[in-house]
Amino acid sequence: MILKHHHAGRAQVQAELLTGAHLLHLAVAGCLFNDILRAAGRRDITVRELEVSAAGRFEGEPAVSIGVTYSVRLAADASEDDLYRLVSESEAESSIGHTLRRGTKVVAGEIEIRGSR
Repeated sequence: MILKHHHAGRAQVQAELLTGAHLLHLAVAGCLFNDILRAAGRRDITVRELEVSAAGRFEGEPAVSIGVTYSVRLAADASEDDLYRLVSESEAESSIGHTLRRGTKVVAGEIEIRGSR
């Protein structure tokens, strides 16, 4: 699926399956994708190609993530050292990555139920 993107103009999003668990992986990849583009813009680096993917496994019932691994493919108008530094700094700023590494409380807010009777 190709979507409008606030940094890139458009971005292609692909998911193996559309489950909540796989959306977690997509969030990791999407956040890092955004962070790399934002950091490149601050450094006046023109990104020609960027692909961020994330994968992992789930175990148990309900399914629980046992880890997420992401990969980055980046082509841009800068030296390889500058691009490695760009990715490294973006990883350090990634809010989704930080949240998952640290853990976060998940609580229910208001729940409204309407039955058929």
